[in-house]
Amino acid sequence: MSASERRLAVLFHESEILGAGLAVVRVLPDLRRRGWEASGWFPGPGPLLEQAAGMLVARGQEEKPIAFSGRGWRRPPGPVRRAARTPAYLRAARAWLRQVEPDLVHANSLLMLPEASVARTLGLPVVVQVHELPAAGPKRDATVRWAAAVGDVLVGVSDAVSAMLREHAGLTPVLTVRNGVPPAEPAATPADSFVVGTVGYVSRTKGTDIFLSAAELARAERPGLRFEHLGQQRLWGDDDFDDTIEQRAAAPPLRESLRLLGRAPVGSALARWSVFVLASRSEGFPLSTLEAMAAGLPVIATAVGGVPEQLRHLDTGILVAPEDPAEIAAWIVRLHDDATLRARLGDAARAHVLGSFPLAAQADGLDRAYDLAVRRAWARRRRRVRAAGARSRGVRLSG
Repeated sequence: MSASERRLAVLFHESEILGAGLAVVRVLPDLRRRGWEASGWFPGPGPLLEQAAGMLVARGQEEKPIAFSGRGWRRPPGPVRRAARTPAYLRAARAWLRQVEPDLVHANSLLMLPEASVARTLGLPVVVQVHELPAAGPKRDATVRWAAAVGDVLVGVSDAVSAMLREHAGLTPVLTVRNGVPPAEPAATPADSFVVGTVGYVSRTKGTDIFLSAAELARAERPGLRFEHLGQQRLWGDDDFDDTIEQRAAAPPLRESLRLLGRAPVGSALARWSVFVLASRSEGFPLSTLEAMAAGLPVIATAVGGVPEQLRHLDTGILVAPEDPAEIAAWIVRLHDDATLRARLGDAARAHVLGSFPLAAQADGLDRAYDLAVRRAWARRRRRVRAAGARSRGVRLSG
């Protein structure tokens, strides 16, 4: 097939504007310049679909009943109705894939393995891109083996993710393709305010509780500090955790110094902030840190997953141990007091991100993964044809 005829179907696991989906939407124009015309499948309507609409040849959507945890299956309408709706959902995904006739399917999360399996049954080349780093255990191992069975190529967004995939990928190739970010104007922080910000949906994984604890400790040292949290609340059905976060934000000592912004534009928030904090317990390769660095903000981030691949301690940012709000608070206070260090880290972070993580490099990596997947799928088809011909002749093939 010629480059101008390559049709790509992206299976998005989210309709909200979160890091994994946004990372792929942003690279679609660069992929188009490399000959890939994209269509997108979404688990229902949402802002990500709206943002991507102008870059997609075709769009499909269907409310997804499938969940990947006990808590998820118990969410309304409940496990029985979710299970009952699953066959119709998968039939809808299958019909959509037949309609758009892609040359390749990109499953943008381990959460899209059911849909990727449908694509595999249609004989389509499949790339499974993994943005997440699930907790170690039998469930993760089985999921990665499933991904390796379905995907012609697995793509990890960091060396940390790729290493996890290779443990159970067998003969399925694993490539590392790091997310990129577009160029950004440096943030112009007002001289009369000092705001510490973070981006991420409210969750245990993102360490929202750790961020709040660090804010309490830092504010005890510097009462003038202000804090903002940008990201959706009550997204994953962990009501007890969400309740606790809201109660802490509304009570002293944070009531007067912390704002939970919910869904809001990231760019305008970065322009207000003096320091960015990522307190996550687990990360594959977070987009939020790259965006903050591209805006010239000094970043304090937990050294988990792929984060150390983004920044170097006291060179292009600050790395701290996970589960340690006191260390985060100490660095917030130090950066508040040391404008020279703050400026040096912000300038170095911006130069590093713009030089090392452009969208063009991400597009090149995905293009290589797509081409490899297509070649492997063609080889797979040839082996099947060869085996079928041998069986019809009563010949046993070796190898």
